[in-house]
Amino acid sequence: MWGMYWRYLFSISLSLVIVALLSEQLGLLDVINNTVLLPTIFWGFIAAIYISITLVQNKGFAYVFFGTRLRQSKSAWCKLNFIVISLFITLVVCGYIVGHIATTKVWTLYKIYGQTTALVLYPLFGAWFVTRRLKA
Repeated sequence: MWGMYWRYLFSISLSLVIVALLSEQLGLLDVINNTVLLPTIFWGFIAAIYISITLVQNKGFAYVFFGTRLRQSKSAWCKLNFIVISLFITLVVCGYIVGHIATTKVWTLYKIYGQTTALVLYPLFGAWFVTRRLKA
């Protein structure tokens, strides 16, 4: 479980750097005038990166980082990959909804605490769920 989680953390760190570099170099986020939409589009870019990597490596982006050493089944990696992609899609949808419905203060609290908590705990639960589910 912890091995899968640490590989997730490494992959998300790398994808954050990739999206930040691409958006800075190509000016992807400069065309957006609405500040509320910036995190939504940012998570959408990361979801697109994970989905495109899944087309090449069906076990997911976290598997690329020495995933063979964990000796988990293909199904475990595919399930974790699905959980991570669904996390980013959920962040996109929730960010859009909260940004348009809630007040600025609630949106700021969600952006700072809600998204961070989801990025840390959701994949931890997902790795635990995948490893426990396959052992049973």
